[in-house]
Amino acid sequence: MGATDFPLNSDLARQVWEPGLAIEAEDQQYFKKFMGTGKNSIIKVQQDLKKSSAGEKITVGLQMKLSGDGIEGDNDIEGTDAEEGLSHFPDAVYIDQRRKSTKSKGKMSEQRVPYNLRKMGRDALGVWYGEDYDQQMMMYLAGARGVNTNFHFPLNWTGRANNTMTAPSYQVYGDDAGVRAVSKADLEIGDVMTLNTIERTMAKAETTSPLIRPLSDGDSGQFVLLMHTFQSFSLRNSMSTNDWLDIHKHTDGKGSVIYKNAMGVWNGVILHKHRNVIRFDDYGAGGDVNAARALFLGAHAGMAAWGKNGDHGRYSWNEETDDRGNRLVITAGSIYGIKKATFNNLDPGVIAIDTACVDPNG
Repeated sequence: MGATDFPLNSDLARQVWEPGLAIEAEDQQYFKKFMGTGKNSIIKVQQDLKKSSAGEKITVGLQMKLSGDGIEGDNDIEGTDAEEGLSHFPDAVYIDQRRKSTKSKGKMSEQRVPYNLRKMGRDALGVWYGEDYDQQMMMYLAGARGVNTNFHFPLNWTGRANNTMTAPSYQVYGDDAGVRAVSKADLEIGDVMTLNTIERTMAKAETTSPLIRPLSDGDSGQFVLLMHTFQSFSLRNSMSTNDWLDIHKHTDGKGSVIYKNAMGVWNGVILHKHRNVIRFDDYGAGGDVNAARALFLGAHAGMAAWGKNGDHGRYSWNEETDDRGNRLVITAGSIYGIKKATFNNLDPGVIAIDTACVDPNG
């Protein structure tokens, strides 16, 4: 009697798993809540490849504000400074394929345990890709690899897919009792994250040119500050109880995903923390001060793009066997690119905040 069969390398079998891996990877991504296609998204997802499945590069432009004087009354405008052309600066994000694979020991190893290795492989790859995206985004936005030991990337990593990391164009340093550091070598162990540090950064954000735009759609002109776990500890430790209660009560965000898992809000800055914020171990005059680079984020701080029609989270899925059919090998791949938005050698959406990073249990 005949039977319907979907063999190991069936195209239909591969496609069944692809959406599941995308969902699993997205669920693991911390930066997912900061990503979107709108102009006010922190991480702008470029979808130009939806128009054509071919290409490895998406170029975008930043339009500068008009700056010249106007003309009064019926005076001729032609040939005066009141006639001004539109000025644009370009940036581009490249995409490339990145793959990861899992392999079983063999059929006897599979026989010993009641596990579905395909599902286990999918779940493990989902976690890996979610972490991989987040780690890259942290490094690109910070403009540095740092010394984070849990990253997938070597310490000499400088970028991928032709998207090179660039150093911050806007920089603020921590302070101690109101006395601020002014450079990497000047940073001391007491120059930690404080409310004064946040206030100084806000002052810089509101006076840069081009202006660092706040998030305005549903967020009433607010920014996001993403700091390391140890920086958030220093911040809370430097405040009075009433200060922290005032910050923490503003966490509902009227349903906005930007507020998800936020610590609170201070003067229009939504406070977040994450263990993967980039860390350093060579600050201070003696090169022995541990530091971290918090990220003050506005609209269009970073860019991301995917291949295969530009859809976020598209994955290839391939199953095959090694050792004469004994070992199951699962390989997943994604074609994408990530980078910090940089126009005319300036970062229009990021201010780096370098402070001492003290482990409270160290």
